[in-house]
Amino acid sequence: MPTTIDDDPEVEILPGKDQLTVIIDLRGKDFSKLLVKANKKQLYIYDNETNSVIKIISLPTYVEPDSIKYEYHYGTYIVSLRKSE
Repeated sequence: MPTTIDDDPEVEILPGKDQLTVIIDLRGKDFSKLLVKANKKQLYIYDNETNSVIKIISLPTYVEPDSIKYEYHYGTYIVSLRKSE
């Protein structure tokens, strides 16, 4: 279970018709050690190596947690989630 909260990375949420895209600035973090999870209203970013919470993001709409997709480009984490109906 994560025990501490790291620095507060910048986040941008881009709502689309059927999905949400969340862009998180994680420069300096090792992508291979990050874990991303979601529930219906929140997105969680963890550092598995240090067992710490990097960010908890409240989402503006309900999403389907199992639809989570993410990628990492030049220090930016891009997470896509399908909106719930």
